[in-house]
Amino acid sequence: MAKSLETWSKLDNSAKIYPMLVSKKSQNIFRLSVNLKQEVDKDILQNALSLTIGRFPGFQVRLMKGVFWYYFDHNASKLTVYPLDPVAIKKITDKNCNGYCFRVSYFKNQIVCDFFHAICDATGAAEFVKSLVYTYLNLMGHDIYSDQKILTLGSPVTAEELEDSFLKNYKRVPLSKLKVKALQGSKAYHINGILFDNPGNGVIHMYCDVKKLLDVCHAKGCTMTEYLGANFILSIYESQVKDKLQNANDIQLFVPINLRKIFGSKTLRNFSLFSRVGADPYNDMDMDKLIQIMHENLKRDMDKDLLKDKISTTVWAEKFFLVRFIPLFLKKMFFSFSNTFFGKSKKTATLSNFGVLDIPQSMQQHIESASFSISSNATTPLSLSIISCSGKVCITFTRRITDTQIERLFAKRLTEDGIEVSVTSNFWEVDNAL
Repeated sequence: MAKSLETWSKLDNSAKIYPMLVSKKSQNIFRLSVNLKQEVDKDILQNALSLTIGRFPGFQVRLMKGVFWYYFDHNASKLTVYPLDPVAIKKITDKNCNGYCFRVSYFKNQIVCDFFHAICDATGAAEFVKSLVYTYLNLMGHDIYSDQKILTLGSPVTAEELEDSFLKNYKRVPLSKLKVKALQGSKAYHINGILFDNPGNGVIHMYCDVKKLLDVCHAKGCTMTEYLGANFILSIYESQVKDKLQNANDIQLFVPINLRKIFGSKTLRNFSLFSRVGADPYNDMDMDKLIQIMHENLKRDMDKDLLKDKISTTVWAEKFFLVRFIPLFLKKMFFSFSNTFFGKSKKTATLSNFGVLDIPQSMQQHIESASFSISSNATTPLSLSIISCSGKVCITFTRRITDTQIERLFAKRLTEDGIEVSVTSNFWEVDNAL
């Protein structure tokens, strides 16, 4: 049996930094949404949530401040379902979520779940969301089966789900093997634009057929991530750089890597690192060449030995005795300063491909699609995220700027390659103009 979380617990190695980077206007949040074929019954959803949280002790926590680090404490407060807020991916606070690090909302046929990254990454969150939707559909009276793809209410909670897989895979290495430079990256081009006056994000979803998109990728000899990443880089270049090319830094995408399959982990907490894909705006702005750059960079950064060294580097910083005993307020000042002046300058945008939301066939007939969104901020004002479900791919742009030229160029290239795209938007740029 897994240990109980009715007392305090540590944040995982990756999660420790996220609370230190929270500001008045910025918080590392992501959203997973499931679009059903029928309108959501809020009372049944509330009942499903109350049942589901009992199966996930790692989510039934409150973030607390300690002397040296943040930590989690058991949260016995009521977990409430909320009507969807018009402010997309709104900050999660003690007050607006009863102390929880995630929020469940509904709107028409949508079940929407927002997560503060301190509690988990998208893979861990997806297991909770799948269980919630499964329980909801059961309570609605639908005849569905888990097919061993759902952590159902009666399934045992394992120690593997709660483990810090960074610590488990940490090995002490000489200082010379620490991959500090590989994690830092180099200075990147920054996307420019007029920021929204109001809080929140502009969100554009592009839906297309999975098979059609994969057919195009296979014809080009690449993966979906490589093809869409190349399109993203080229769209940024054409919109932002092409006509203003003067001492421009490389366009660098931050691409998260799910470490679970590589290291055999089943944790529901954070367990991902990232690849930095850099393209030279003076020489690399060709679709085929960018696909190759995506391929080479992702292949390099998914090498298991390199990832082991990166894990050791990130954990070493936590274990270093001088760091461990620095008071929390000083750590927070240091991380905020270093992120503002060094970390954010090394990234143009984030591209995150969740992959397939793997659900039983009996659930798919009740689900129209899914979407995955990641928050943006003033310094990195555009993010791209991808998820596949029920035969559809949802490509989501989340932004803090009013201009949508990058998205238009991106969609245009998809249609030119024969991929039919349907687009939805929250039209945040229109609301901000009123």
